[in-house]
Amino acid sequence: MLKTLLALAVLAAPVQAPRPSLQWSACPIANAPELQCADLAVALSPKSERKITLKVARLPATGARKGSVLVNFGGPQGYQIASLGSRTQIFDRIRTSMDVVTWDPRGYPGLSGAVLQCDWGFLRTPAFPADQAGFDRLVAANKARGDKCRDTDPELFDHMDAAADARDADAIREALGEGTMNFLGLSYGGTIAQSYARLFPQRVRTMYIDGTGNHSLRAWERELDTMARDNERFMDRFFAWAPAGTEKRWRALVAKANREPIPAAGVDARFDGTQLQSLALLKLRPGPARWADVMAAITAAEAGDASSFALSSRQPYPGLPGGGVKECLDFPRPANQREVARTVKRLRAIAPDTGAAFPLAWHLPLTCAGWPTPVTNPPAPLPRTLPPLLGAGTWQDYDSTRRVVERVPGSRTIEHDGPGHNLFGAMANPCVIDHVSTYVTERRLPPRGSTCP
Repeated sequence: MLKTLLALAVLAAPVQAPRPSLQWSACPIANAPELQCADLAVALSPKSERKITLKVARLPATGARKGSVLVNFGGPQGYQIASLGSRTQIFDRIRTSMDVVTWDPRGYPGLSGAVLQCDWGFLRTPAFPADQAGFDRLVAANKARGDKCRDTDPELFDHMDAAADARDADAIREALGEGTMNFLGLSYGGTIAQSYARLFPQRVRTMYIDGTGNHSLRAWERELDTMARDNERFMDRFFAWAPAGTEKRWRALVAKANREPIPAAGVDARFDGTQLQSLALLKLRPGPARWADVMAAITAAEAGDASSFALSSRQPYPGLPGGGVKECLDFPRPANQREVARTVKRLRAIAPDTGAAFPLAWHLPLTCAGWPTPVTNPPAPLPRTLPPLLGAGTWQDYDSTRRVVERVPGSRTIEHDGPGHNLFGAMANPCVIDHVSTYVTERRLPPRGSTCP
């Protein structure tokens, strides 16, 4: 009888699902012979039985392997594997003991299997609507654009937020056989990293974010106010460099453009005050070497020609690529024109020189209002039980990155007192690479208040 019961107990015991294994082979991209690729089937959502296939890539460790580090280079965009293939040298020290792994994200063009058939090109930022009727027209246009994309694969479209990427990242961790993960989130990859930290705090070994927005708080309007102040401080650097009286001239020019857009005949455009503020910020980002161009553009616009503010003749107006498929699920959006107007008025009072002319206050609210899928991954605080994080940033993004990592006790930041974006990846700053490599391989953080030239 006892033997029978034991046999029944064995039969009734749940069968452990086999851990997904990755079968590595050469990657189908040019000029990256070290890269190896594998396919991994992941759940489309926690409640769906449908699987989608991700293409995962690794740079194998050059020494005795002690783990893996997962990286997302930002965007948000596909072609992460190609990005890794073009930046192998920044991982030389990490690779002495770790594989470097990335994946082409779901939905986006790239090597992964599930791709939405959408317009991933440049999307011009609309003007702020003057009334509810104008807001309603924006809502209708956004819904039509979103529906056209969603109709190609509604279930995938509805699961494109950064939290879905975080769950995919954790599936990769499991397939690699790692109990915990080292995660490098660069630019928008930092939003994915923050989502991972909220969903899987117990699985974080190290986490580095670089030049990212703060997606880790509940008071979103307060964060918009803080970002406006960040922009104003950046603009103050330019005014300190420029001839006396430039700030007064700038405010007069913006006010004039808000009353009547200034022609930009050379690019067949007309710029209002918000567009001038946005274009000026973008042109100032490269640093003092380009600031004389902005002074010349101000002088020409005062004379009636704002052409020199245009970023290009093909796309003269402010905007962003990618269509907002991910961002519209990750960030709050306005319910009506009154809410938009209230926010714009407040930000213009806080930051008279730059106002609401930045993407999270302008582009995303106006291009995501009316989106066919609701916000599924809104900003929320990080767990304080996370291990200490590391962050880094430039004039453009240090403050927002600092606001993320300072929420976690023991965390550190690295400040670069200069222009640019994405210190570890795009800029390949040697000092930052050294600090990040030490942190990831040894779990040793730099001293408090560290800077990198």
